[in-house]
Amino acid sequence: MEIQIPLVIFTSFLAWAAGIFGTQCVLALKKQGGEVQLPALITSAVLLAVGGIAVVFHLTHPFNLFNGFGHITSGITQELIAIVLLAVAMVLFFLMLRRSGDKTVPQWLAVVGIVLVLVLIFAMGHSYMMASLPAWDTVLQMLSLLGAACVMGPATVAFIASLRGVDVEGIGLMTIIGTAVNAVLSAAYMFAMEASSASFQSFAYYFDPTHPNHAIASADNVSLFTGDSTTALVVAVIAIVVTFVGAFVGKKQGDWKVWGAVVAIAGLVCAVALRVMMYTMGETLFMLY
Repeated sequence: MEIQIPLVIFTSFLAWAAGIFGTQCVLALKKQGGEVQLPALITSAVLLAVGGIAVVFHLTHPFNLFNGFGHITSGITQELIAIVLLAVAMVLFFLMLRRSGDKTVPQWLAVVGIVLVLVLIFAMGHSYMMASLPAWDTVLQMLSLLGAACVMGPATVAFIASLRGVDVEGIGLMTIIGTAVNAVLSAAYMFAMEASSASFQSFAYYFDPTHPNHAIASADNVSLFTGDSTTALVVAVIAIVVTFVGAFVGKKQGDWKVWGAVVAIAGLVCAVALRVMMYTMGETLFMLY
């Protein structure tokens, strides 16, 4: 399947935005990180907007976006609802921060924020789950987005805190845990994608008069170890290793100005590579051309 760059940007950047906002909400529950809440909120809002705008470029015309709003079960409708709800939570978060004397928000809002972050991630993942595409139709595809949020969110907040000269208690441990979660979920999804190739069925002989010169596709060619999938696989593995190294060195040295950025960028690279693999492995059950 052709790689859909706008959708790769959409899912990756929204996972990034969700990760940052989710980290903020965790810190708000602990009454910590007040000095980084506002800049982190602005960063997450910008990333949410970038991801939302990117999805429009997937359409032939921007107004085609409204064609998907005909039913509540439509994936694009569910994603839009989740994005709007998260945006509303961000606005409330901002207003509460402005009114707060200790630069924090009510704990109920932090809980609501975490719930909406999860809703957005699972709405994005669920919209790609199609029974006809074995590499997509797995909960691990959905959880890989959660892994991306877990690594990029804490690392970005740690980076912002370092820029402002603020020491946020526990942010190093959160980054290491997020890195581990991303590594496990990413590896599990890559394994599931490779295993899904066993579901494909090829036809020995088939003639299509509309494609008389096209060879029949072979299920043997759908693997993470062939073509563009291999490149994305190598990139993802390297990115995961870099996130681990960056998280541990950053926690040891306390220099998140460098290592926070390294971990966040490597997490984004890993997320993009996984989405690329998702498309290169996105063949239908019955492969013809």
